[in-house]
Amino acid sequence: MLRKLTLGLSLVLMVVLAGAPAVLAQDKVTGEFDLAWNGCFAGPGDEVPDWVGTIDMDGDLYDMVFFNLGDGRPPNHDLAAPLGSFIEIWAVYDGLDIAYDEECATETYEGDLIMWGHDAGIGDDDAMAYAMTGTVVEAFGDYAGLTGESVAMSGTFTVSDDGAPLTAPGVLEIG
Repeated sequence: MLRKLTLGLSLVLMVVLAGAPAVLAQDKVTGEFDLAWNGCFAGPGDEVPDWVGTIDMDGDLYDMVFFNLGDGRPPNHDLAAPLGSFIEIWAVYDGLDIAYDEECATETYEGDLIMWGHDAGIGDDDAMAYAMTGTVVEAFGDYAGLTGESVAMSGTFTVSDDGAPLTAPGVLEIG
């Protein structure tokens, strides 16, 4: 009797565990984003984003922001030109309302946070391209299963005639 119970329990566990990866694994989420330089960005920090725009994730359009935290390198250890490194916080919102006063102080920053994370990357001024990797720190609602997943983003950027940043379209892949 004990042998039948052990064999039966083993079979039940095998069936349950065989299905677990399919339940736990979430498909990759991809998106295309269009970002514009925020003229109110004054320097690294988490108060005013440097890039703002939208992202289309699997047919749903959301707002996206990036906060530059610096280059992430020790003093006097910059990359050789034309390369530059950066560390960022990024966030995806549904219905983000962001507004600044005349001195670029944030007056309004409201929206439903969908997910946020961090990344580190490299920009190449000659190629006018960038690439970064990071992690989804928190995700909510339909995207809650993405918390802890890896993130890869890449794209190109444009600059004005005087070299000021303008746009940074790109692609995102989570998972």
